[in-house]
Amino acid sequence: MSIEDKLRAVREWMAQEGLDALVVPTDDPHGSEYLAEHWQCRKWLTGFTGSAGTAVVTMDDALLWTDSRYWLQAEEQLEGTGIRLMKDGQDADIKDWLASHCTNVRWSYNAPFDKLWADRPSLPQTKAWVMKDEVVGEPAKNKIQRLVDYLLENNLPGLYISDLAEIAWMLNIRGNDIAYNPFIISFLYVSADGKHVMYVNEEQISDIKDYLSGLGIDIAPYDEELARYNAETPVAEWKCVKNHVEQDGFRQAHIRDGVAMVRFFVRLEKAMSEGERVTELWVDKVLTSLRAEQKGFLSLSFETIAGFGAHGAIVHYEATEETDAEITPNGLLLLDSGAHYDCGTTDITRTIAIGEPTEEEKRVYTLVLKGHMQLQAMHFPEGTTGLQLDTAARTPMWREGYDFGHGTGHGVGHVLGVHEGPVQIRKNCRVDTVRPVRAGQILTDEPGIYVAGKFGVRIENCLLCVPAQKNDFGSFLTFEPLTLCPYDRRLIAVEMLNDEERQWLNAYHARVRNVLTPLLEDEAEQLWLKQATAPI
Repeated sequence: MSIEDKLRAVREWMAQEGLDALVVPTDDPHGSEYLAEHWQCRKWLTGFTGSAGTAVVTMDDALLWTDSRYWLQAEEQLEGTGIRLMKDGQDADIKDWLASHCTNVRWSYNAPFDKLWADRPSLPQTKAWVMKDEVVGEPAKNKIQRLVDYLLENNLPGLYISDLAEIAWMLNIRGNDIAYNPFIISFLYVSADGKHVMYVNEEQISDIKDYLSGLGIDIAPYDEELARYNAETPVAEWKCVKNHVEQDGFRQAHIRDGVAMVRFFVRLEKAMSEGERVTELWVDKVLTSLRAEQKGFLSLSFETIAGFGAHGAIVHYEATEETDAEITPNGLLLLDSGAHYDCGTTDITRTIAIGEPTEEEKRVYTLVLKGHMQLQAMHFPEGTTGLQLDTAARTPMWREGYDFGHGTGHGVGHVLGVHEGPVQIRKNCRVDTVRPVRAGQILTDEPGIYVAGKFGVRIENCLLCVPAQKNDFGSFLTFEPLTLCPYDRRLIAVEMLNDEERQWLNAYHARVRNVLTPLLEDEAEQLWLKQATAPI
């Protein structure tokens, strides 16, 4: 079916239901960010493949709301479909628009697609597996007891947990039901009286049934209607603060990832110098294969973003066979990627010059780098929020009249979702930006500047929040960079850096060199890393 045919079929269904509008969010019964194919109804209806967006269909109009990360992508993918792009934060708010245009409105991520989507994928049924206690640092039995104690303290009979990451963390289990997210689709009921129930396809947990039974958990069939009982739990706050075992696992994961990144950059330079045809999809394929060679590799943590030239200005661009650009020595390559290892999760962005960079490219890159360094060098009192920290990353570019629309940093789960709440670093005042940043949290630092039609620059490290000092003025925190990968020295306008920034950069590069060099067996890789991390 074409997009026009799908819209026509939806409108016929709406007429039967007496609706003025159908709202199709990017959602599932678990409030997931990334969806199993079964629930990707908004994508099926509109053709827009971004991970965030809400479609509205009326009898004579069709619209899609999405945030600034996806504006350029949405403009391209919606062209000629009859669906209008509505820019979050710039155009009318979706609820205000509906209130002024429609009376009978239904929000649904499911109906009427069971009838209209003829080849709709079924729910996934991958096998669950158990994370060892020596990897996660806390047995599931202890986590369940923490929640039971919480229920007793608050006089609650029990709680339904629908968030898949919370269930995976609570039970120390993982699966592969959702691409890039090691989850099992399920619900979990934890009871104050110890009568716990996991609602799941029983075949998926057949290999770990005895393990779950040992935790006092009974099994019942999966039922998406249980989403109606979802309630806020303390689990999100608990899992975002990593224990020392998890922290060490993250460090090890980033070392392995750093080795893969160095080997990739050496392979890329060799391919370019030998005249091999290199494209955005080639970048994805080669980098993924090098990560897969690392110990404990499980999967990518999200779909690789490899945007060359103008594609780099599309914040969450994903190359396809139709858009796959050849990489030639006259532009910037923005590479945002990551992986799940058996000990931790990574998320890294590097922007590199292919050929000789222009003065504009160097200036923009250096402004982004300055903000990136300033954020991770911050010392701040306990209680500081992501909203307050965000300014550190934007100040250098604000002085020069640049800004970016996406968040500056998000949490990262421990072999869970690469995007983890409940804290974010961004300039918007909202619930997740006014929560305090706490020691033990893993957050990203990823400012960017995107020059539409020309190039994009984003630089990203994962940071561990750690105690800095305690004195009469209070307790202070700072960040430990976990990511180990050089920045592109060719893109740095050294004259734009102050002494403190140069010292920080040289110290970081020295650490990258000292940690990774012993793990590189190839002399060419060692030489590349030595040159890439030379002092400036």
